[in-house]
Amino acid sequence: MNLIFCRNKHSAMHSISLSPAGLGVLAAVILLLPAVVGGTLVHWWMGVQSERHHDQALIELRQEVVAQRQEVEALRVYSMERIESIAPRVGELHANLVRLNGLGERLANIANLSDEFDFESPPPAGGPLMEMEESPPAFLVDDLEMELDSLEQKIEQRLLQLRLLYGYMTNQKFAEQAYIAGRPAIPSQSWMTSGFGWRDDPDPLIGRRTWHNGLDFGGVENSPVPATGAGVVVFAGENGGFGNMVEIDHGNGYRTRYAHMNEISVYKGDLVQRGDTLGLMGCTGRCFGTHVHYEVWRNGRAVDPLPYVRRDPR
Repeated sequence: MNLIFCRNKHSAMHSISLSPAGLGVLAAVILLLPAVVGGTLVHWWMGVQSERHHDQALIELRQEVVAQRQEVEALRVYSMERIESIAPRVGELHANLVRLNGLGERLANIANLSDEFDFESPPPAGGPLMEMEESPPAFLVDDLEMELDSLEQKIEQRLLQLRLLYGYMTNQKFAEQAYIAGRPAIPSQSWMTSGFGWRDDPDPLIGRRTWHNGLDFGGVENSPVPATGAGVVVFAGENGGFGNMVEIDHGNGYRTRYAHMNEISVYKGDLVQRGDTLGLMGCTGRCFGTHVHYEVWRNGRAVDPLPYVRRDPR
C-alpha cells in the first residue's frame, strides 16, 4: 500500500510504501490513540476530583480541630473559674474547722470532758502532692467539691459536739447556780432577827410559843431581796399571812420561799439566777416590822435554812 503526501499544490508529491505489517501497526495506532488519550484524561479528571475531596476533608478536619480546641479552652476556663470559686471556700472551711476544734478543746478541758469530746485529733486527710497546672485535670474540680462537702459535714459534726458540750456545761453551770447558799438580803443592810423552830410568837396578844418554819432577816425597807439560788419561780403573789411571797423551785427536791415583801419583781414561770432581785423588803401579811421571812424546803419538808445561809456558793 502506498501513502502519497503533498505539502501544497505547487510542491512535489511524496509517497510512502507500507507493507501489510506496517499498515497493521498504523491501524492499531489510529485505533488505540483515542483510547489512550481518553484514559489519560479520565485519570487526570479523577485525580483532580480526588484532590478536591481530599482538600475538603482537610478543611473539615481543621474546622473540627478548631471547634474541639475551643471546647477544651471553654472547659479549661470553666474549670479554672470553678476552682477559683471553690478553693477559697475550702480554705475558709479548713480555718473554721481549726477554730472550732480549738474552741471545743478549751471548753472540753474546762468541763473536764476531754475524753468524751475529742477535738484534738485533726480531721483525716492525705494524698499525693499535686502541682497546679494551667489546665487542671477534670477530676480536680470534683475532688475539690468532694472535699468541700466533707469539710461541711465535719463542721456540722463539730457544731453538734459543741451544742452537746454547751448544753452539758449550761446544765452544770445551772446546777452550780441552783446550789442554795447565802442570805436572802443584802448582808450590809440586814441582820437575822428570828431563827428556825420554836419561838415566842411576835404577837404579844398570842402570849405563847409557836413554831417558825424559817428565818427572819430585818433590814432597810425596800432594800433588794435576792434569790439564794437559781431556779424557776413557781409562785409570785399574795399568800395570806405571808403577804407578798415568791417561791422558787431549784430542782432536786429543793424550794425556797421569800415573804412579807412590799413589792414583787418577778412572775410565775421566770427563770432566775442566784442574786437576782425577787422584790423589795417590807412588811405585808402577818408582819411586825420590816423584814423578809425565808424558808428552805427539801423534798416537801421545811428544814433549817441556817446551814444554807452560812455556806459559800459554788
